[in-house]
Amino acid sequence: MLLDTHFHLDFLPADQRASVLSLPGISVVPQTVLPSTFGEVATYDRASLGFHPWWVGEDHEVELARFATHLPSTTFIGEIGLDFAPRHQGTAELQVAVLTHILELLRADGRDFVMSIHAVRAASTVLDLLEQAEMPGTPVFHWFSGSSDELTRLIDLGGYISINPRMLETKRGRAYARQVPAARLLLETDLPAQTSTADGDVGQQVADAVTRALAETLGTLVELRDDEVRDQIEMNQRRLYGDPAS
Repeated sequence: MLLDTHFHLDFLPADQRASVLSLPGISVVPQTVLPSTFGEVATYDRASLGFHPWWVGEDHEVELARFATHLPSTTFIGEIGLDFAPRHQGTAELQVAVLTHILELLRADGRDFVMSIHAVRAASTVLDLLEQAEMPGTPVFHWFSGSSDELTRLIDLGGYISINPRMLETKRGRAYARQVPAARLLLETDLPAQTSTADGDVGQQVADAVTRALAETLGTLVELRDDEVRDQIEMNQRRLYGDPAS
């Protein structure tokens, strides 16, 4: 069974989620973008508690309090991270403060968390914060876009990368897919887009897209690498997330 390790279940209307959750041979790790929306997916397997950098704003203290409240109910964290792209530079300092606070909460808790991390033009800063936190847990950089040196730092830190078709559309993305040890690879789709329409059976449309995306990513990885990458990815999934079939 394949696991989509970065899926935005909270972007789907509640009555449209069954199509994705019942896919044959596929399971998902539901991410959230705000602690205040975690309750919508908290009952699902591997529900992840997140505070996405795009959503960091004036109410960050309220959201961080909600993060702390929900934290005891999960060991899966995501989506968290930093985004230093030009349109998000205005909140860069606040993003760092929020991520630092989250990592402090995780360290104080002491459990072994799996963290799905967004890092756009900010991989080095995220890695610095992870190293400074000296916390238990495993970072998974979703759709890695940093430098080769930053990728090496991530691997040395015990981290993983999760790969989707769009990452493999770039020369650098394909190079990274070859460079990373198979034991540190995971699959993801980053679906659905937040703008997904509720017209028609959007749940089935997204389910079909997930199936295609995972098959495409795995097929490309098999072409790029000589190792038994599918078997290794399934082992990686079980190591971090448990048996997707359970």
